[in-house]
Amino acid sequence: MRKTSHILLGACMIGALALTGCSSNGDDKAKDNSSEESYGPLNDYFMAMDMGQDWTQEDYDQQDLKREELIAQCMAKEGFEYTPDTNNGGTVVSSDDQEGPEWGSLEFAQQYGYGFSTYPGQEDMDAQQEYVDPNQDYVEALSASEQQAYYETLHGPQPTEEEMKDMEDGSYEYDWSTSGCYGAAQHEVETESGSNAWEDPEFTDLFEALNALYEDTEKDPEIQALDQEWASCMADAGYPDVSSKNRAFEVIMNEQNELYSGGEDGEYVEPDQAKLDELKKKEIDMAVADWKCADAMDYQEKYQEIDFRVQQKFVDDHKDQLDALVAKYGKK
Repeated sequence: MRKTSHILLGACMIGALALTGCSSNGDDKAKDNSSEESYGPLNDYFMAMDMGQDWTQEDYDQQDLKREELIAQCMAKEGFEYTPDTNNGGTVVSSDDQEGPEWGSLEFAQQYGYGFSTYPGQEDMDAQQEYVDPNQDYVEALSASEQQAYYETLHGPQPTEEEMKDMEDGSYEYDWSTSGCYGAAQHEVETESGSNAWEDPEFTDLFEALNALYEDTEKDPEIQALDQEWASCMADAGYPDVSSKNRAFEVIMNEQNELYSGGEDGEYVEPDQAKLDELKKKEIDMAVADWKCADAMDYQEKYQEIDFRVQQKFVDDHKDQLDALVAKYGKK
C-alpha cells in the first residue's frame, strides 16, 4: 500500500517565480522595504496574474472538493469506489491576524526556528480530530493485487528506480497524465482556475528562461560573494556546512525528513520525541544565528538590490512574452 509522505508544514517553498528567494529570517528593514509596493519588476508581473493569491480559505476548500469529486468519478469509471476525502489537509490559508511573532523576525526565529519543527497555529491543528481516511476500510477489504491496482489507478504507477533518483537530485519532472485519477483531477481544477499557465505551450520558452534565470541568479558573482560573507559568519557561529542563505533551511528539512523516513525502504515512522526535541533546539539555534549574521551585513537589502537588477534585465528582454502571459492569465 502506498504510504503518505510526511508533510512539512511551515516549509518555505522556493519556486521558479519567486526569484527574491524565501528567507525565513530576514531583518525587519528588508521586510519593510520589500513588502510595501513591489516584489521586483519581474515578480510584479506574476502578482498581476490570477494564480490564487487573493483566494480565501473557502475558495481553496471548494477547489479541494471539486478535485475530490472528479477523483471519485474517475475511480468509478475504472471500477473502484472512492469517497471524496475533504479532510486530507488540502490548502490552509494563514490568517493575517495570526497571533505571535512576525515571520522573518528575530522573535520568530527564537520561538519557531525556520518553522519546521514548530510553527504558528500548530497547537490548534494538533488539537483537531485525528485524520481518518474515508477510503481505508474499503481498501483494506481488497486483495493485495486489488490494492495495488487501486493505488495505481488513483496515483499512477509506482516510480521507477530512475525516477526515484531524479526525485532525490531534484531533476524529476511531474507529469499529470501519468499520475492517475488524482493527477487528472488536479490538472482539471488548475486549468479551470488558470493556475497552470506554466503548462501552456505558448509560454514554454518563457518558463524555461525563467527556470534558467533562477539558477543563474544563484550563481551570480555578487550573490555568491554575499553568500560567502554570510557563510563565513555562520561558520564562526558553529555552522561550517551551510554555504547559501536561501538554502540554509534545507539542512533542517533534510534532517527532519530522515527522522520521519527511518523505516524499511524509507517508509514513514514516528520518530522518538527526544530526537524531535533535539532537532527543534538545533533548528532554533541555527535560525537565530542565521538571522543575526544576515542582520549584521544587511543581507536582505543587498540581495534585493542585486535581484531586482537581474529581474529588470529579464523583463526588458522578455517584455512581449510577459505582457502576453498577463493578458491571457491576468486577474480579470
